[in-house]
Amino acid sequence: MACFGVAKAQVTGTTSVHVKLVDILALAVNNTDVNINFNTASDYQNGVSVPMAGHLTVTSNQAYTLNVKAAGNLAGTGVNTDVLAPTILTVALPTTGNNTTLGAVPTTVAGLTTTNAALVTGASPGLLKLVDVNYSVPSSISATTALLGKKADTYTTTVTYTITQ
Repeated sequence: MACFGVAKAQVTGTTSVHVKLVDILALAVNNTDVNINFNTASDYQNGVSVPMAGHLTVTSNQAYTLNVKAAGNLAGTGVNTDVLAPTILTVALPTTGNNTTLGAVPTTVAGLTTTNAALVTGASPGLLKLVDVNYSVPSSISATTALLGKKADTYTTTVTYTITQ
């Protein structure tokens, strides 16, 4: 009996695979209240700083810029007509903790205003990236008439963060 080679038939098909990417950009403020309390003479002499670990969560598939601004003066409550200028506030991104992977050098915004000021420019893309923020009223402000002579009260403004790609 003789064996002969039998050629097998082969059929192929092709498809095109498309991967569509869209830009994503999200920002969440994880702690909606920040309390900077002046309780002692030492607080007025030395200023007060409040570190907020993981205060923001940023998602961006591109490099991004994170800005901060105040809505306006910090107003007292009730019949108190005293106000505190937003420039008393310093907002900073520390270079430690969650911020070590920002991929860009963060800055400090000393003297918050109603205009956007960059906290970091060209930060690396990331998903659900926690960002640490420090809020403070430094001693160069707290020991001046910016606070001294104001009525005892809780003064409030809204701080807004904005990210752009």
